[in-house]
Amino acid sequence: MKNLVLLACLGVCHAAWHDTAPAVLASIDESSGSPGRELIMIRTFNPTDAMIERMVRIRHECSPGREVMIAVNIPEIKDDVYTLEELQQILDNQAKLKEKLPPSSVVSYTSSEIKGAFPLMEKLELRRAGLAWNYHDEAIYLAKRKFESGYQSRTGQKWINSGLWVLEDDVDWSGNWNELLNKYSKADFVSSDLKQKTFTKQLKVKSSEKFQQRFVLKAQNATEGYVLVADEHVVKYSARFEIAMHQAMEDGCHAHSEYGTATIATKLGFRVEELDQFETWDDESEDYRIKSWTRGDNKEGNQRELMKKHFEARRREGRAILFHPCKW
Repeated sequence: MKNLVLLACLGVCHAAWHDTAPAVLASIDESSGSPGRELIMIRTFNPTDAMIERMVRIRHECSPGREVMIAVNIPEIKDDVYTLEELQQILDNQAKLKEKLPPSSVVSYTSSEIKGAFPLMEKLELRRAGLAWNYHDEAIYLAKRKFESGYQSRTGQKWINSGLWVLEDDVDWSGNWNELLNKYSKADFVSSDLKQKTFTKQLKVKSSEKFQQRFVLKAQNATEGYVLVADEHVVKYSARFEIAMHQAMEDGCHAHSEYGTATIATKLGFRVEELDQFETWDDESEDYRIKSWTRGDNKEGNQRELMKKHFEARRREGRAILFHPCKW
């Protein structure tokens, strides 16, 4: 497991960080740490039957030690991204999901609701995938608040924040999910494929001015800033890091989540660990042909089924490996 705890290893030297980080962490420690269960949030938009079955399995596998909820991004016609037929298919698939899972475990939200919570998001440049899939933290913030409200209405008690794992709907683990998540119990932020990237104009347009002022990293004697980029298939937020993220967003700090979350965690001195449990693929192997079904130069058309067979074979072998994408 790669550990990115020490900022010195990244060459970060920033006086403002040294002045503010200890105070931030101390204030967060005072408001967290109560006993409770971790929450697992599975984010989805257009779930297939296999994805729904996977959600049901994860929920059964992780209960009662962890709570599992499904966050459903509802499409909006005014987005002008999907045809009416595509919208109807997405809504039908979402309805199937809600039939298979108890209502208490499902929350829904829209991009308009995210903009209502954070009006600044209206100004940030977006790609075709849409607001919720470019800015995960804002969507997670909204879905978590809805879950907490529903939990309190059902039980009469407040949800105790004891950490959050966020999974994309097209990722799966061939072992026991609890065993994987337990490996990272001491980390504040966990994600995969962490790497430094120069903070270019292309990245800058997808972040707010406050994020740029407070969180862009800079190595000693460097002329350009940089950020930490990470994959978002499986991500962990400790209770105290989640509080810090909420504070940052409420203060107007927003950035594309592929680089915003890891960068904020690093800048504030949280314990960052890299998730290194994904299947590895040799570019020259037959297996890579299976993995690369999403590539434009792969025209065989049966890669989804091959990927599924490959994953199931790993499970039969007793090999615990993360897989992405699992879009069958």
